[in-house]
Amino acid sequence: MQFTLTQEHLEPLCAHLDSLFQEHKHIFFLLNGDLGSGKTTLVRAFVRYVYHTDEVTSPTFSISQDYNDVFHYDFYQKEYNHLLEMGFIELFDRKGVHFIEWANASLKELLKKCNFCVMSIDIQPLDSGEREYKISQ
Repeated sequence: MQFTLTQEHLEPLCAHLDSLFQEHKHIFFLLNGDLGSGKTTLVRAFVRYVYHTDEVTSPTFSISQDYNDVFHYDFYQKEYNHLLEMGFIELFDRKGVHFIEWANASLKELLKKCNFCVMSIDIQPLDSGEREYKISQ
């Protein structure tokens, strides 16, 4: 599935992600894109869509932020083994929507081995100012 949208009008994408969440009450969205591509903006839009709040901040320094049953992680420049040592596997057991920025292939493989529903969202800024969002398994 693919969407081409501005960062100010992400409602169609958020509605689609919410429908996937309604289908899978324990789902992971792995967000891929360069710095500044809009990963945190997408999470902010999703939380606004579901909970009508703008209280979303980037988890860059805290690594994790929780918004009811929406969990947001930023693993930028984090070692996979270090995350395991910090107990993130236990956090992944919480039912809800898990957005993970900068997840590597090893983490994706682990989540799939644990039988979690895992989707990748690749974000590509376009010259028009819009973003292309490609969702895949």
